[in-house]
Amino acid sequence: MWNTRSRCFKWRSRHAVQTTILVMPLLGICSGLHAETLPQAIRLREIKDLDKLDPNWIMGMCNLPGLECNKVEVPRLFERKTETGREFYAVMVNRTLSRLAMKAPGEWQLLNRWSFEKYPLPPSEDGSEARMLDIHPALYPAGSGLWAVAVLNRITESYSGGGAEFVIADFVTLDPGVTDVGEDQRRYGNVPFSCSKTVRACFSEREYKTSPHCHNESTGYLTLKFDINPASHFHDWTATWHETSWPAGIAKSAQTKKQQTERLAPLKHDVGPRGFVPSTFAFCAGGPAG
Repeated sequence: MWNTRSRCFKWRSRHAVQTTILVMPLLGICSGLHAETLPQAIRLREIKDLDKLDPNWIMGMCNLPGLECNKVEVPRLFERKTETGREFYAVMVNRTLSRLAMKAPGEWQLLNRWSFEKYPLPPSEDGSEARMLDIHPALYPAGSGLWAVAVLNRITESYSGGGAEFVIADFVTLDPGVTDVGEDQRRYGNVPFSCSKTVRACFSEREYKTSPHCHNESTGYLTLKFDINPASHFHDWTATWHETSWPAGIAKSAQTKKQQTERLAPLKHDVGPRGFVPSTFAFCAGGPAG
């Protein structure tokens, strides 16, 4: 059984503590008795060395029905601890996500398989069609016995003396009874997930010598809170956006932090082109251009 106990889940950009623009999952614990009744998100641990886990993983995993491997695109494997042991989630070529169990080295069992071949994924950085999912290593409680994953879209921008990365998430349910994932499984779409933006603000030698800070900088990240809805099979999600702004010309000690909270609305598939949801989130000064 998939367990849903209480905890808030939190992400932040590593850019807040170092220059690398990546997303790092952190767990934020809800306090009080109320937290004990709430569902929780579960962080997954990525297995960096598949050969160390199982020297025979290629034979054991890649020969399972519906799964495929090649010599170029190595699967991304994530581990989840369970009450009885552990299970694994594998992101593989042909837009496949699978839930697996390893009985012994070289002996793998396919528990669930989800194909995203019909799902509208963003293109790769070179403009080609994406062959593998980009997911955040976590499971999110979508409903009773139902989990979701965050399928990420990373958009980068380059400026003269600066740059930005915006990460946008679709939260897609992993229904055990569904093998071909499509629009109907997208519970929440186009949600700001994290961002980091730096824009140069000094242009002369004098400005560089006299200004305490020569860039406009902002970073942001999303946290989620989950509530059981007695009237629905699905849980309610509340999103909070955390953004830090450090304008040019001021000391770092004067940077500002802002929070915005809004209940997420399930995606309606009969509407036209979507903006960011919620549209009120700052998202590093409005999100990517265009």
